[in-house]
Amino acid sequence: MKYGFIVPLLTEYDVKLAFDSVSKACADCGVEYDLIFALNSKLSAMFSKIRNEFIESKNVKAFMVDRPVDQYKLITLAMEKCEDYDATIIYAGKEEINVDVVKAFITSHQAGNKIVYLRKVYRGFKKLTEAIKASFYKLGIKLLNVFKDVNCETDIQLLDVDVVKTINQLPGKNRQLRTLDSLLYYTTDIIHLEVDSKEPVNQAFTVKDKSYLKNATVAYTSLGVGVVSALVSVLALSLNWNFHILIHLGLWFLLAAGVVLALVFNTRKTLSYRAGTQVEPSEYVALKDKVEYYNM
Repeated sequence: MKYGFIVPLLTEYDVKLAFDSVSKACADCGVEYDLIFALNSKLSAMFSKIRNEFIESKNVKAFMVDRPVDQYKLITLAMEKCEDYDATIIYAGKEEINVDVVKAFITSHQAGNKIVYLRKVYRGFKKLTEAIKASFYKLGIKLLNVFKDVNCETDIQLLDVDVVKTINQLPGKNRQLRTLDSLLYYTTDIIHLEVDSKEPVNQAFTVKDKSYLKNATVAYTSLGVGVVSALVSVLALSLNWNFHILIHLGLWFLLAAGVVLALVFNTRKTLSYRAGTQVEPSEYVALKDKVEYYNM
């Protein structure tokens, strides 16, 4: 079997360490591989380094776009080159490649699973806060009435070749990392990885769309007004102010509306982090016209 590895890079990265990790995992599993580095335009020096350092490595490939883009656009461009592999493993350059995770992915795929996710498990207090956030996120998903979402790492996962081909045919394929959760006909598996709660987050890989600030202002302003309204209602009742019942209902309605808006905003924010923003096909055409390839 042969696996394709996609590593989207937005910042400086230890490509030699990534190569060694992939090589070790694949050697231990007895499989062949190609490693594809997908680079942002500002990483031209790293692109040159890859070409020079891996000039004798036929299984190291790379491409660089001509403009700043998020990791999901890089992944989408790379996946068009991955239909000849038995499966594709995406491992975002926001962190180092974990050999044990890669081996677990390959083992799970060989056992028959078509989609393999990674879910991070935290220890201590962060485990509790993550569980609370996940609960609110699931509630937000229900309010938005969208697809099922397993809430795993969407930029670290394995996709069988059949899944890759399906994604490449989707008109909105830039959202493939999230819409996978609605593909019900593929067997899936979740690999758990315990991580340090103090592990830093690479902010370069955090996606915020153009409407983020506007939506955040509306959501949190509404929540603030709702909280104040509820406090006014409570104060009025405690001080025996002569408020009509409809006024009290209106004040509590403002709180409920603020809570819903804040919940929906945070859910949509998480969805955006997990899949990027919707992109017109014309932008991909423009991107592909100006991509510089190495060994591809």
